[in-house]
Amino acid sequence: MIVFECPSCQTKMQAAEEHAGLSVQCPNCQQMASIPRGDAPAAAVSVTPMSPPASTGLTTPDLAQPSREDSRRRDEYDDRGQPPRGRTGPGAGKAAAKGMGVGMIILIVLGVSCFVLLIPGAILVALLVPAVQKVREAAARTQSTNNLKNIALSFHGFHDVNKRFPFNGSDEDVFKGGGPKYQKKAVGQSSTSGSWAFQILPYIDQNHMFGNPEIGRQSGIPILMCPGRSRPNFEHGGGAWTDYFINNYVNNAEGALKPDGPDQRRSMAGIMDGTSNTIFAGHGNISVPQYSLAANVAMSSNIFMGGTDGTMRAGNNGRANPTGVSLLRDSPNLPQVGSWGGPFPVGGLMAMGDGAVRIFPYNTNNFGAFLTPNGGEQVFVP
Repeated sequence: MIVFECPSCQTKMQAAEEHAGLSVQCPNCQQMASIPRGDAPAAAVSVTPMSPPASTGLTTPDLAQPSREDSRRRDEYDDRGQPPRGRTGPGAGKAAAKGMGVGMIILIVLGVSCFVLLIPGAILVALLVPAVQKVREAAARTQSTNNLKNIALSFHGFHDVNKRFPFNGSDEDVFKGGGPKYQKKAVGQSSTSGSWAFQILPYIDQNHMFGNPEIGRQSGIPILMCPGRSRPNFEHGGGAWTDYFINNYVNNAEGALKPDGPDQRRSMAGIMDGTSNTIFAGHGNISVPQYSLAANVAMSSNIFMGGTDGTMRAGNNGRANPTGVSLLRDSPNLPQVGSWGGPFPVGGLMAMGDGAVRIFPYNTNNFGAFLTPNGGEQVFVP
């Protein structure tokens, strides 16, 4: 080995003897220096500013030490020159993790899509129909509740003007001062008051029909129809009818089974059981197969016919404290005289005297106690 100094900065360098006479660049001052021959003194080394030669065997203490980058790179490879297992370069682990997450998402989406495509259409319909029916039923029940709420309020509006509640009607005029009368279509029959539903027309925004009942011959009144039944809203040949029925006990508890009983002129003071405990009107039981009929429906008639079974409901007897009252969901069976009920599975909707609307389950044991206005029964709110 030849040891020599840079003539500019005196940095010691060493080179193999076969490189004697060649020029090298000082790693400290970057000046070019000639490698002396073995028999030449170290001081004879000259410095020339020339371009560095190609690779030489020159080494210095600094050049002999590996850099940190070289060490890091060597660490990434094993003794056989192969990269460590599971790595292909810097950051490979993170990239692999991200790729796996995206792949899993794609597999899940594809799996769900294939499962849905493999489900027969009939099964999909079977899964969706019950949910749709429940939504429609809830919407219909809400609308029906609003209808009964307005009907209950119309009873109060009628009472404010007439100082009594409406009744199921009869062949006698109930309007003071020669008020409006509805003439029955059949020749020779007397004038009638119309049913309770006709009497409240001015209080449900139907003044035009109240003053000219013929308008109602070919049109119905939405507020009187329950969307849960979707029936035609008027009776052909008779006119508008209703899905809701008056509680005939409010007029006369002793003669509630008589649809054409005389007006007892029941006032607010006569509701001794309390308006919150007394039903004014509500759903009556109707046969499901007759929903689509526009006439001749059992226990259902147009509102212009006063004093009929088709606009009122009561109980199985005319006593002040009725027992055995029917509260049934609509079914293929024909309704009993005076039977209550409704189209909804939860129970029958009833408008109370205080304006509230309640759902009475079909298994309500003391339903009859809510019909009488002054029976004095103990009631249990459902």
